Amino acid sequence: MRKLACIVSLGLLLFNLGSPALAQNKNPWLHLEVQENNADPTLVKVNLPISMVDVALNVVKDENLKSGRLKLDTHDISVADMKQLWSELRKAGNAEFVTVEKKTESVRIARQGNFLLVKVTESKTKGSKVDIKVPLEVVDALLSGPGEELNIKAALAAMQQKGTGDILVVNDHQTQVRLWID
Repeated sequence: MRKLACIVSLGLLLFNLGSPALAQNKNPWLHLEVQENNADPTLVKVNLPISMVDVALNVVKDENLKSGRLKLDTHDISVADMKQLWSELRKAGNAEFVTVEKKTESVRIARQGNFLLVKVTESKTKGSKVDIKVPLEVVDALLSGPGEELNIKAALAAMQQKGTGDILVVNDHQTQVRLWID
C-alpha cells in the first residue's frame, strides 16, 4: 500500500511539474504588433491562438493561398531553387553565409544552432533594424509544399511544436513590427 502511495505521489508530482510546460505548448498563441510613428500614430495588435490561424488559412479565398499553401510568383527564384539552397545550407551547420558591411548598412545571414538568423542594420541616422530568428524546423516545414507552393500550415504546426519566442522584429524610425509565439 505504501509503495502504491509513493508511485501515485510521484506521478502527481511529475504531472504538476509538467503541467505548465504542457499548457504553454498545448495552446500557443501567435502575436503580431505593428506600431507606426507618423503624423497619425497607429498601433495594431493581433493576438490569435495558432489553431485559429490554422482555421483561417482554410477560410481565406485567394487564388494564391489554398489549403494553407501559398503559391509564389516565381519570377525571381523558384521554390525548387529555394529547396535546393536550403538543403545545402542545412547541411553546412553553424556558419555565417552572407556578411555585408557598408558605411550605411550591414547585413548578416547565418545559421546558429537550430536557427536561421537574418540581421539587417541601417546607419544610425536611419535607425532601421531587422532581426529574423527562425527555427530550422519551421523553414523545413515551410518548404515542404508541393511544386511552387510554400506550406504555411506546416510552418505554423512547426512553430507550435518549437515553443515560444520572437520570430521577426523590425525597427526603423517610423515603424516597429514584432511577431512572436507564446
